[in-house]
Amino acid sequence: MTDGDGEYIASLRRLPLTSPEHLLAGRALVVIAPHPDDESLGMGGLLASAQSMGTPVTVVFLTDGEGSHVGSPSFPPETLARWRRAEATDALFALGIPPTSARFLALGDARLDALSATTREAAMNALRACVPSPALVCVTARTDPHGDHRAASSIVNDIDWPEGVAVMEYPVWTWLADETGLPTQAATGYRVDITTALVAKRRAIAAHRSQHGGVITDAEHAFELEASFLAMFDHPTETLVWPTR
Repeated sequence: MTDGDGEYIASLRRLPLTSPEHLLAGRALVVIAPHPDDESLGMGGLLASAQSMGTPVTVVFLTDGEGSHVGSPSFPPETLARWRRAEATDALFALGIPPTSARFLALGDARLDALSATTREAAMNALRACVPSPALVCVTARTDPHGDHRAASSIVNDIDWPEGVAVMEYPVWTWLADETGLPTQAATGYRVDITTALVAKRRAIAAHRSQHGGVITDAEHAFELEASFLAMFDHPTETLVWPTR
């Protein structure tokens, strides 16, 4: 427990440590990211480790992250979407993962929690088609205080997965969440040792250039990953929790 941690965050830091080999146990790995960069921040180390082990890896990007810089004349949404897709494949390359392992569903940045029933069902079918069995599916945590991240968790956990498919959740923005909005019970899951993949993870995070500032300078509203936030992910473990109802 570090200074300022609440009970739930402290329970994340106390989760048992495991290795990628033990966690995956011969299963394929499918990481579902609401936006390009979530996969690198939350699961970059496990992705690189799985790829190096010869494990089948798929990364599904639910949106293109085209809403990160609102009002930019030089990077309107359609341009930014193409840019961020390119950054995503660059990040996967840094992890040793070929672009053929990426799937882009383009469901609309900041709109995942407002999908029509038809679009939501189509997305669930598309995700189901991306996942072999046996597999471990990793999606952003429902405790993340971000609408797209919560919606991604909801969509994935609403899928009737076949036998052999397990779902776990990775926190991204949970680390900054107000403890009053987090579960009162302790988290269950694992911390995964990514020591040997940490350098590759750093390169993957850096590949999302538009999110680090200085690339898009004319936006009315711009998003930027702050150094203090990035420091939380510069760590030799990644966290996966079992979903709670």
